[in-house]
Amino acid sequence: MKIQILETAEIGLRWMKRYFISNPQLDSLGAFHNYNSAKKLLKEHPYTGEKYEDHNEVRELNISKTAFSILYTFNLDTIYIIDIRDQRGNRSSEALRKYTTELRKKYDL
Repeated sequence: MKIQILETAEIGLRWMKRYFISNPQLDSLGAFHNYNSAKKLLKEHPYTGEKYEDHNEVRELNISKTAFSILYTFNLDTIYIIDIRDQRGNRSSEALRKYTTELRKKYDL
């Protein structure tokens, strides 16, 4: 499977990078290694993540040793990353709204 990062995930990915860079006491290299490991796991096992709240087609996979997770959906050959979610807040609601109103049509999901 291939991975496609949707435009809704760009804000979350930037926030995760900024968070780890601005907190030098945290292991930013380890966090981004774990992010890449999570993406690899998704490629091999797309059903790994738990269903996310009441969105039956959206799944969430925690990024090990971080407060972040990957919200995603998939079809036969592609995993679509909807958001990189900071689990300490509710910022993903806008990404999910855009996913349900626009991106499902755009990507034929």
